[in-house]
Amino acid sequence: MVRASTPNSDWLRQYQRRVKLFRWMILILFLAFMAWRMSGFPGCRPGKPAAVSGDDIDRYNGQTFSCVKVLDGDTVHIGLSDPKAKKPQAYTIIRLWGIDTPEISHFGKPTMYYGYEAAAFARKLMAGKPLRLELVPGYTRDKFGRLLAYIYLPDGRMYNALALDQGYAYAETRFKHPRKKEFLDREARARDAYLGLWAGVKPADLPHWYPPSRLSDFWEERAAEKKQSREPVNEGAE
Repeated sequence: MVRASTPNSDWLRQYQRRVKLFRWMILILFLAFMAWRMSGFPGCRPGKPAAVSGDDIDRYNGQTFSCVKVLDGDTVHIGLSDPKAKKPQAYTIIRLWGIDTPEISHFGKPTMYYGYEAAAFARKLMAGKPLRLELVPGYTRDKFGRLLAYIYLPDGRMYNALALDQGYAYAETRFKHPRKKEFLDREARARDAYLGLWAGVKPADLPHWYPPSRLSDFWEERAAEKKQSREPVNEGAE
C-alpha cells in the first residue's frame, strides 16, 4: 500500500534538500577561498609589507625622470604614470626615503616650523630637474602607496642627504632603511652646527614621532652658546 504524501512531508523533503545544497555551497566557497590564499595573491599573505614589489624596481630603480611638482620638502611628483595608483594619473608620487621635513599647511592643519623653508629648498633643487631614483628592494612603497626613493640631483648629490646636511630635514627613525645610521650622523652634524631649522627649533616644533632622548643636551647647549655670544667682550684695563 503506497502512502500518499502530505504537504508537511513534501515541505520537509524540500527543506532537507535546501540544507544540503547550502552546506555544499559553503564548502565550495571555503575551498575556493583557501586555494586563493595559498596562491599568493597580492595583499593576502600576513606579515608582508604593502611596499614589496619587484616591478617597481624594474620600472623606477636607477632611472631618471623629470620632476613635475614639489609638494613639500620630502614629497615630489615625477613625470611617469603610476600603474599602481588608485586613480589614473600621469605622475608618480615619490616620498623621500629616510627623512621627514616639516609639513606645510594641508588638510586644515597649520604649517609647521620651517615648513616653508624646507619646501622652498626642495623646489629650488628639484622642480623641473631630471632626478635619478634609487629604490630599496622589498620596500618600494609606503602605506599610502607612494614610491619610496633616494633621489639624486643632476650634479650627482643625493637630495635626501643634502636636506639633512643643511638642516632642512629630520632623520627618520620609525622605519628601517640602508642609510639610517648615515642619516642620523648627518642630522647630528647639522644639529651641532645649528644649521637650518636647528638654529631656532623648539620642543613644541618637533614632529610627533621625534624621540626626545636624541635632544637631551641640545637645548641647554644651544641656549648657553647663544647667551655667550651676546655677552660683551671684556678687553681688560690698559
